Amino acid sequence: MKFEKNLLVQKSTAKTIVGILDILLIALWISTKFYIEEDFDTFDMIYLIGLFLLGILYIIEGRGIPLAGIFGKAFILIDEEQISMKRSVFNKEQTILWDEIKAIEYKPNYFLFTKQDDSLFPFKLRQLAFKFNREVLDFIKVIGKHKGIEVERMNDFRDK
Repeated sequence: MKFEKNLLVQKSTAKTIVGILDILLIALWISTKFYIEEDFDTFDMIYLIGLFLLGILYIIEGRGIPLAGIFGKAFILIDEEQISMKRSVFNKEQTILWDEIKAIEYKPNYFLFTKQDDSLFPFKLRQLAFKFNREVLDFIKVIGKHKGIEVERMNDFRDK
């Protein structure tokens, strides 16, 4: 069994729409300049090129092609041997082996693993993995049950 998610690939209709609106704004600006028969200044050209590149970037990112993938990976990987996560391309990878785990506590948006030597290992999910929280929890429960480790859910707000 293996659970693997690439956190960089996230399609967004909103980003695509913003990119298309940006391209439409450029077309409107150019047509307005031609309509009033005004020349393009250096500032106008630099601004148009910048807006065009930004619009294309938004369209590409909105379609699910991550530009950050050039610099590295961001992922969640859970299998029979380890739990590993890298939240962004610039964060350090967090890994814990199943053999090191003594107990697991789940709080909203993060896991707290107690290792065999009674040290604590926080495994924070945060925003990027928010939509995968339920899947990650279910998968950790299944493998934990197979390994003889119970996942204890801690809900601080329900205790009050």
